[in-house]
Amino acid sequence: MKKEFEFGAGRFRGKIGAIAVGREGKELKALLGEFAQSRGRGNAVMVRLSDDALARVDQLVEATLFGSRSECAAFLIAAGIDSRKELFTRLSAHTEEIRKLKEQLRQVALEVLQPKPPDA
Repeated sequence: MKKEFEFGAGRFRGKIGAIAVGREGKELKALLGEFAQSRGRGNAVMVRLSDDALARVDQLVEATLFGSRSECAAFLIAAGIDSRKELFTRLSAHTEEIRKLKEQLRQVALEVLQPKPPDA
């Protein structure tokens, strides 16, 4: 399925999910893994980017490293998360505790804010 993409430099026509062909393309496809295949990306997220960041994403798409901005953004986000593994490991140690405390706070608020029955 062919689709036209419009970028600052003009129009790009290519196959959705397409990646560079030839030996280099196969190597890139292997390196980019699931993101080049559009697998494992069932969640949609709206992201606002700076002009510079969008230009970088478009460069990668125009170079046919990715078939779409979405594929490119998914790859870059995953790469960023992967590069900060220590941060997420340290945060996850406290995430469940924070969730439990938030639930306790909601329960306290409900108890305090519920109308009290008139004394009989």
